[in-house]
Amino acid sequence: MASLEIDWTKDGRQSAYIHLPSSVNTSAWQNIRIPVYLLKNGAGPVTLLLGGNHGDEYEGQVALSKLAHHLKPEEIRGTIVIIPSLNLPAVMSGQRLSPIDDKNLNREFPGDARGSVTQRLAHFVSTQLVPRCDNVIDLHSGGRTLNFVPCTFIHAQEDEAENQRFIDAALAFGAPLTVLIREPHADVMLDDVVEKSGKLMLSSELGGSACINVETMTLTYDGILSTLQHLNQIQTVNGRNVVKQPTQRLVTVPDAGHYIHADDTGLYEPVVPLGTDLQAGDIIGYIHHTDRNDRAPSPVKAPKDGLLFCVAGQGLVRRDDTIVVIAVDHQ
Repeated sequence: MASLEIDWTKDGRQSAYIHLPSSVNTSAWQNIRIPVYLLKNGAGPVTLLLGGNHGDEYEGQVALSKLAHHLKPEEIRGTIVIIPSLNLPAVMSGQRLSPIDDKNLNREFPGDARGSVTQRLAHFVSTQLVPRCDNVIDLHSGGRTLNFVPCTFIHAQEDEAENQRFIDAALAFGAPLTVLIREPHADVMLDDVVEKSGKLMLSSELGGSACINVETMTLTYDGILSTLQHLNQIQTVNGRNVVKQPTQRLVTVPDAGHYIHADDTGLYEPVVPLGTDLQAGDIIGYIHHTDRNDRAPSPVKAPKDGLLFCVAGQGLVRRDDTIVVIAVDHQ
């Protein structure tokens, strides 16, 4: 069983580890130690900040590491729990999935207390962390294989007031886009566990291609602070007022017809930049069939009118890979 020895009632700053027992060929009695930081200042909201759900998504991990070491308990109201690199085995190997059991943490919720390492970690988050929190912010990016216009992600809620609460928190982050979506695999994601618990759930896709740049790092860090301010948990950091981020564009991905999947393996050449407004039929890029001399590059065309929201994050794409996602303005 995974465990965390921390005093949830104690004011101040604490650091500890989630202890996640494992056993592999190279380490029979392995104990994976996942760093956790807790800051508490009296009564108030409890917010859980997570990065590294997928190991090759770095922006959230770096921003939360920075926050964990810069934020002071006296600057906050309530409790903030920070886990910069939740899926530590995947993080340390630079992979999307855990190298221990080859599982995708964000497709294993609510988890299994007697399952594999990844399933037990998902179970610990579902049963020991989410119930203690009012808000969960799980920071993602495109990883190695995708690249997004930086955005916050929220699932559409059936209750109109709850839906607006999610939208308001997402817009407070200040990313260029906020995406309202319902993913086909939502029922095995952390989002589903949080939402069924009646808590606020906010996710993101902050760039990608397994790279970190100055612009996305600044956006990610400032966005976390702005969202915590929206949740009435902070006003200043290191003596400086938090700058509220501006409200940005709200979009959605209506259905499967707004995705393009590769029909062949090849090298993807983009010809229009991310964030471009497209019309159906516009050429977005080409797939080069580098193993054949009888095929010219195949054009990739926009299936619908809309915004070029996501593209392949690396040059090599394989048949069935998602290579383009088109978003439209939310009505």
